[in-house]
Amino acid sequence: KLNSLTIGPRGPLLLQDAFYLEEMAHFDWERIPERVVHAKGAGAFGYFEVTHDITKYCKANIFSEIGNNTPLHVRDSSGGCVSCSSDSVSDPRGFAV
Repeated sequence: KLNSLTIGPRGPLLLQDAFYLEEMAHFDWERIPERVVHAKGAGAFGYFEVTHDITKYCKANIFSEIGNNTPLHVRDSSGGCVSCSSDSVSDPRGFAV
């Protein structure tokens, strides 16, 4: 905020600032919507190990050396919305590494 009452140029905000207090009071009441897209899914942590020369497919240095282990996190999701999608869907829609 550029127009709040503070103690000094970079000091803490004063509780005498009525506009700031009003804004903070409404901030607590804001509705945070449910995440609808790709909300259901599964994830895993692990390592990617280079077992063959893949330099013709990928130019990244972390994959250029055979035997190199790279930590990773993989997440897949079923797409759809939370309330209407089944937990046993076998048709994944989203995938992230």
